[in-house]
Amino acid sequence: MRVVHRLPAPPLRAVIDRYWSWEGADTLRLLPLMPSPGGLELFFHYGTPFALDERGARMLPRAHFACVRTRPVELFQHGATGFVAVRIRAGMGERLTGAAVAEFSDAFVDAQDVWSDAHGLLERLADADSMAARVDMLDRFFLARLAATRDRAALGPAIDRLLKGHASVADAAHDVGIGMRQLEKRFYAATGSTPARFRRLARLRRSIRALLLAPQDASLTSLMDSAYHDQSQQIREFRELTGLTPGEFRRSGIDHSHFYNSPWAR
Repeated sequence: MRVVHRLPAPPLRAVIDRYWSWEGADTLRLLPLMPSPGGLELFFHYGTPFALDERGARMLPRAHFACVRTRPVELFQHGATGFVAVRIRAGMGERLTGAAVAEFSDAFVDAQDVWSDAHGLLERLADADSMAARVDMLDRFFLARLAATRDRAALGPAIDRLLKGHASVADAAHDVGIGMRQLEKRFYAATGSTPARFRRLARLRRSIRALLLAPQDASLTSLMDSAYHDQSQQIREFRELTGLTPGEFRRSGIDHSHFYNSPWAR
């Protein structure tokens, strides 16, 4: 399978982390989508789209948003893989969609319900003959969407602190100069999570990346995120959020494809 990652145009990089694509595999065993603090993941399938069941009776729209916040979701691939995806940064979804990210939580939303020309973009992406051409189309599309929305990046410092690890929610509120109640309200709209849950999901995502991307001979203890008090807390939280222990999760990643990659520096 061919996997490609590309950066968006510079004006979009504070909002979009990357474009990425998969092509070539007929069937895949996919690791379930895990609860995440992230923004939104947007898929444009020019191959067979994902399904929510093993038989393929519940196919997702060819262009859709994925936003998993509370429990793992299994995806199944039933035909030739071909998609380009857009990874939107935490807190930035409204800049491109004009809607609170909370409206997307734990749902797969047809992109056509957000942008009337989304399916036209999908067809152009399907007809393109290279990733470079697709990146150019996506850049032009999202630069137009960005210009049409107001900048509500005031939560940026709080989001960044909680994504990185050790800041408390009170610290995050202080960073943006608002009270706890106002932070809760604005944070939920922007991310689909409360600040406290966002912090938990951020350390879960850091841990998942470490478990899946580290060499197999690295010990579980060495891979524990420093934001956990101890290994017992990590195991307990992993079970609650993923249904698996860290060790079980790591073993499941050996023979499953997944969407986790090392973070890119801003």
